[in-house]
Amino acid sequence: MASPVVGLARIEQRGYARFDAVYIPGGHAPMQDLLKSPALGRLLADFHQRNKTTALVCHGPIALLSTLPDAAGFVAKLEAGATPATPKWIYRGYQMTVISNQEEEQAKALLGGGQMRFYPQTALQRAGAKFSSNATPWTGHVVVDRELIAGQNRASALAVGSGWLSG
Repeated sequence: MASPVVGLARIEQRGYARFDAVYIPGGHAPMQDLLKSPALGRLLADFHQRNKTTALVCHGPIALLSTLPDAAGFVAKLEAGATPATPKWIYRGYQMTVISNQEEEQAKALLGGGQMRFYPQTALQRAGAKFSSNATPWTGHVVVDRELIAGQNRASALAVGSGWLSG
């Protein structure tokens, strides 16, 4: 049986118009490559322009940075500990959520993890996002603004899916 998962290169070949929505899951993978992927940036920019649903959860919203004119440069400044200038960004002013700095700190303490170069919440705020958080860490929190559906953490995943399916 063929997998329903399709890679970015294949999506680009088929044409973005054939797809109705995109879902970006959490985990640390978006922190490594999706946030500065030109291919993902083109897809998200097209979906933004066409007002197509973009659903993201936990660390997934960091991938929205891929739409920055110089995503790699912006990320490099964050990684160096510098404060990049607020760029021109298609999601500037959008309400959204992502795993919070508080949750990242708690996870690091609990799991004994290493030092992250920057936190997704801080990065999105520096790019121009209006961050929204839950009242209690690790509880579900979903923010919908225009075509974006963002869930703060894994407890938000079902609600992101419900918002996507009902929206």
